[in-house]
Amino acid sequence: MADHPRRGAFARWLLRQYRLAGHTEDVEAHLRIVTIAAIALDAGLTPEQTAALARTLTVTPQEVTAAYTAEKRHRTLEKLLDHPGLAELDAHLDDIARR
Repeated sequence: MADHPRRGAFARWLLRQYRLAGHTEDVEAHLRIVTIAAIALDAGLTPEQTAALARTLTVTPQEVTAAYTAEKRHRTLEKLLDHPGLAELDAHLDDIARR
């Protein structure tokens, strides 16, 4: 299965690592991986989930965490700034920080 061009960086990383670890990517595996990526980017992964995923992908837990952290932060910030009141608060806090 080819990587979808609109899929997030973490989902693409997971799919690539899954293949590099020697796993066969079928439709069910692809859906599981995309679901894991969505959960990680929304709520994060527990240490146990991170460790299990790292074992499956033959990478370290730190590599898993590093692979999704930046994208998760970016998405969280986008969600916050989508709310007008929070965008105003962010601007106000920026003003305070500059003083």
